Amino acid sequence: MIETSRLILIPLTYEQLVKYAKCDNSLEEELNLNETSRTISAELKEALENTILPNVSNKTKNYLYSTIWTAISKAENKMIGDLCILGEPNADGEIEIGYGTYDEFQGKGFMTEIVGGIIDWAKTQPLVKCIKASTDKKNFASFKVLQNNNFIQTGESEALFNWQLQLNKRKLVLYIAMSLDGYIAKPNDDLSFLSIVEQEGQDYGYEEFVKTVDAVIVGRKTYEKVISMGFDFPHTDKDTYIITRTPRPNLGSVKFYTGNIKLLIEKLKYKPGKNIFCDGGAEIVNELLNNDLIDEFIISVIPILLGNGIKLFKDYRPEQKLNLVSSKHFEKGLVQLHYTRV
Repeated sequence: MIETSRLILIPLTYEQLVKYAKCDNSLEEELNLNETSRTISAELKEALENTILPNVSNKTKNYLYSTIWTAISKAENKMIGDLCILGEPNADGEIEIGYGTYDEFQGKGFMTEIVGGIIDWAKTQPLVKCIKASTDKKNFASFKVLQNNNFIQTGESEALFNWQLQLNKRKLVLYIAMSLDGYIAKPNDDLSFLSIVEQEGQDYGYEEFVKTVDAVIVGRKTYEKVISMGFDFPHTDKDTYIITRTPRPNLGSVKFYTGNIKLLIEKLKYKPGKNIFCDGGAEIVNELLNNDLIDEFIISVIPILLGNGIKLFKDYRPEQKLNLVSSKHFEKGLVQLHYTRV
């Protein structure tokens, strides 16, 4: 059983499914519910006979992934809609759902709540990593339900949109260096102070860190600073977004993004893949902080007080509590702090 603010979701047993299929209120009587005006479509009737009932009766299968979950309104004590999972998780941890609300209860947000309840349940199931769904292209209410639950459209056929929700969201990690007094650069974007911790054979964990990410967020100023120093941009092997106000043509995997950064990050977090690396600069970091989007902070503190320059953290941000994961100190005096959000 799953409980949400307005609903109770019950996975039907084989015997309850048989009563459900009859549509004679015998199931409602068993569950002590008020009668509901409902019918079963030809498609659902066929699915019950050929797939759902046989799978639920199969003792080698977990019936929760095959049965119908009926949704009951607490206020009205009525069945108001249903959801079905179309089989156990596959080798990639994917399940697919189908759903519907009875006519008299449509337009009240119940289906968004039903799908949300199943998502919360799926997060407790160790084998489930991704939820998929398909919607008719003309059924705007149906894909609005998925959008409200952070599903991402992943493709389409002639008649259908395909959607998915990645349950293990990617994390956005800020990996950056700053002076002891909080500056990431001296005036005029001078980074020369970083050289005081340079040591042959020591990269302070950077090589291992970049193996954990496959997407990068960088501000335009930071990107142009790297290019102006005569270096090749280091993230061309990753899905990279340069945040800018001025449209520019993409350069392979490097995209110049002019849209809403919050929407971009939320979309990336729900896509399959490794974590997302924020490589600066300060304006981007603070925009991300203002939208509560950074999940981890790996900050290398350089043993110097600059007194002036570009501050990493600007004033008047929302308060955010952090958990210390680790602190490491190195021979040249650098201290690396790793925090996660509370």
